[in-house]
Amino acid sequence: MEELVDFGFVEREELMVSPSGDGEPTLRSAKFLQPTVNSTDGSVFEIPIHCISSVPATFEPKNWALEVKYNGWRYPQKEWRTWVEKMCCLHESTWKKSGIREAIWSSTYKIQINNDLVLGLTEKWCPDTKSFIFPWGEATLTLEDLFIAGYSVLGSPFFTGLETEELKEIEVKLNQARKELNRSSSKKPDHGAWLKKFMGSRSDIEHEAFLALWLSRFVLPGSSSVIVQAVFPIAIHLSRGTRIALAPTILAGIYRDLGLLKERIAALAELENSGDKDQVLEIPICSPFQLLQIWAWERFKELRPKTNLIKIGEPRCAQWHKQMTGVGNVRTILDSAGVSFDWRPYAKLLNNWNLPEFFAEKEMSVSVDADLPEEFSSFALCLRTSELVGLDCVESYFPHRVAMQFGIDQDLPGCVARDNDTPHVAWNCYSKPITCETLYIPPRLYEAGVTTRYLEWWKQSKLSLKSESEALLPIKKALPSVLSTPRKSKAAKVSRLVGSKKRLKRTTESSCTMSTEGSVKRLDGVNDGDGTPFCSSSSLKSSEKSSKTLIQKKKDIYVAVTLGKPVETSKEKEKVCELSASPVLSSEKLPPKLLVKELNDSPVPPGFAPKFNLVETRDSDDKDDLTIA
Repeated sequence: MEELVDFGFVEREELMVSPSGDGEPTLRSAKFLQPTVNSTDGSVFEIPIHCISSVPATFEPKNWALEVKYNGWRYPQKEWRTWVEKMCCLHESTWKKSGIREAIWSSTYKIQINNDLVLGLTEKWCPDTKSFIFPWGEATLTLEDLFIAGYSVLGSPFFTGLETEELKEIEVKLNQARKELNRSSSKKPDHGAWLKKFMGSRSDIEHEAFLALWLSRFVLPGSSSVIVQAVFPIAIHLSRGTRIALAPTILAGIYRDLGLLKERIAALAELENSGDKDQVLEIPICSPFQLLQIWAWERFKELRPKTNLIKIGEPRCAQWHKQMTGVGNVRTILDSAGVSFDWRPYAKLLNNWNLPEFFAEKEMSVSVDADLPEEFSSFALCLRTSELVGLDCVESYFPHRVAMQFGIDQDLPGCVARDNDTPHVAWNCYSKPITCETLYIPPRLYEAGVTTRYLEWWKQSKLSLKSESEALLPIKKALPSVLSTPRKSKAAKVSRLVGSKKRLKRTTESSCTMSTEGSVKRLDGVNDGDGTPFCSSSSLKSSEKSSKTLIQKKKDIYVAVTLGKPVETSKEKEKVCELSASPVLSSEKLPPKLLVKELNDSPVPPGFAPKFNLVETRDSDDKDDLTIA
């Protein structure tokens, strides 16, 4: 007999076993995140076939015809820490109130890129389940990871408008400063010019200008190193101590970019199968993917570098500052990491780092009332399925698929109905009140298990997916290279090969600049000035037309399932289990003053191990877009 414990938990007696299946099953009482089902006859949220198919035959990213431009992965400028220190002396109490102190300090540390690690993880990404599908289980970035990184889970939405004349006047001043830099010799309000203009200026808007640079460079970056106009209202709110929920916005962007990068990798596999080796696919990534790499370092022992000692007052990310590591084949390491995977790295003691309150020594039942501490309220949102509203996307959030990351037992994940007709509707889904009387907090060192039913389902899912994937292997046949560019054409390497009409439509509608005007402004073939290419509207139309031709031909050439197509379900399941891609946020649906931004704008000799794709870095300057080819 099931007992509903609260809004997100259900408790029942089950046969439980370790995630690896080792040992004998034990009958015990267990708590599970909702929605969960206790029979495979129910509406189980299955894993689509396309999530594990279509990857290059060998894992050698250095030799792949893929160029990833990490526009959102920016290193601190030479004088950035100095400015942070000065602003902290004046505004630290405000930063604590708005929940950004740790995140600001984290931006002063440099996380080196390991391209192999990022691509290895992305190979495992499933855009429908919003999780990495490993042979041994599911895992993903969650709101808890963003909370640990210093971003607030609680607060107002990022699109909250400015209501008073005083706040609107500050926005006018920031826009005026931006226009002045547009008229300067640099012809753009780049990060370096903005820092020089305001750092130590004693301007009455220096704090707001500081926060605008922080947001534009490290939190919600655009496709180039310029100040993003749409972050001005956010900066103004934060400067007044208003808490803005940045965590869901950032996580939505990471989910979106993982899906787009996975599509490029799948397209790369198709080009490889077609025998076309003269094309290069390019993709810009605008979300802060350093958070993805830190997530992996925290959990995969075989992939992490040697850590620094954290000093008193330093953020957790300080342990990874300037650290680099060379590992072997990332794909192999990820596939075999089941037993060594750390499900709850933040629950362990770390010198000079304070554990959040919800990492308790013993299990707790906390009363949900007006006095509920913020950290417990944040933990509750981390556990609840919802919608994440990003700058130009809405992504689903499915923590019930990875319950063990929260110290909670795992059972069959149920389907979740989407609630995302508009950004406002999606935000209401995310921010709805916690209605339960008590919140369950598991012991921090509790080793969660899985039901025997889940373990059997997982094994059967792997076998089914493997057999289907092998049966759908594409026939090697030449494909028209309509959406990729020759390797020799470095100046024009902008490939927008996408795997489904729906994805292509979203890319087309979303490739815009951010503006505080009342309409979306599209770019017509202009370059962002620092080597970051934009897709013009004309090229997008051409790409769409060509892609339709390519997709039609692929239907004749391949027997494989189309990339991005939802897994087939019964009509009954389709009512509750929407597995399609995230909707486009059209300009008509966006809140006032919020407009869509651009989509985050040598061969190895035989017998030798692949080269490690690591990037040595220096202190950042203004032209520091990180491109890995």
